[in-house]
Amino acid sequence: MDVFDAIRTTRAMRRLDPNRPVRDEDLWTILEAASKAPSGGNRQPVRWVVARDAEVRRRLGEIYRACWAEVGARYRRVVPPDDRQTTRILDSADHLGEHMGESPVIVVPAARGADPASVYPAVQNLFLAARALGLGTALTTVHKLREGEVRAVLGIPDDVETYAMIPVGYPLGRWGEAERRPIEEVTYWDGWRRTRPRGASV
Repeated sequence: MDVFDAIRTTRAMRRLDPNRPVRDEDLWTILEAASKAPSGGNRQPVRWVVARDAEVRRRLGEIYRACWAEVGARYRRVVPPDDRQTTRILDSADHLGEHMGESPVIVVPAARGADPASVYPAVQNLFLAARALGLGTALTTVHKLREGEVRAVLGIPDDVETYAMIPVGYPLGRWGEAERRPIEEVTYWDGWRRTRPRGASV
């Protein structure tokens, strides 16, 4: 897959097929792609905790469900009922909240004392590699509300931080380009809010 096609069509896939397993070979491929991301001083601080065992995933799913119930309720209180786009996203997030533990694989990037700038580029590499293989992913962090419980399930030491809980599997939805604001609206040139049209001379 062309890298620009992967970038355009990689989006949060929160509805994954619980009955279609992910091959070990594909997991190794996306994890290796993640490891190629830059990190400060080339320290490569991220350790990838991969949950495949059904009981481990179930327990992580219970933690995630409780966290999302709290966060999702907060979002629902402030979203206007006529905001269809946000409501649709929240419906999708609710689905993941109920079914995280059924994801074929859950990946938790973890590191001891790492700058997030040395973690999230690797996560994005993982997402793009997964997209190239037809695997869906979603970046979630609400588990941080109960991070100690996640550490206990996975045997992660107390001084190691977890940065995300990532479901991996074959999506039940379709790939597509997510709606985004025009880049001309969100790019400022030589100062705040100084926009210019694409193609304009500098």
